[in-house]
Amino acid sequence: MGLLFALSFCPVSAALFFGSLIPIAVEQESSVLMPTVYGVGTALPVVVFSIVIALGTRYVGTLFNKITAFECWARRVTGAVFALVGLYYCLVYLMGFDI
Repeated sequence: MGLLFALSFCPVSAALFFGSLIPIAVEQESSVLMPTVYGVGTALPVVVFSIVIALGTRYVGTLFNKITAFECWARRVTGAVFALVGLYYCLVYLMGFDI
C-alpha cells in the first residue's frame, strides 16, 4: 500500500519536500524537526488506510463465514425446489396427469 501511495503522491511530495520544506528548514535551522513532522504527516494516511483495510478484512471474513453457512442450506432448498418442479412438469407434460 505504501508503494501505491508513493507512486501516486511522489511527484507532489518530492516538490513539496525539496522545493519548500528543505529551504524552510534551512532558514529556520530545523534540520530534524520539520522533516520529521513532514514524514509523520505523509505516513499518517498510509497508516490510517492500513488500519481501515485490516479491520474491514476481518469484517469481510466474518461475513463470508456467515454467507457460506447460509449457502449450504440455500443449495439444498433450491435443489429440492428444482426437483419438485421437474417432477411436476414430468407428471403433467410427459405422463399426462392433470394435477
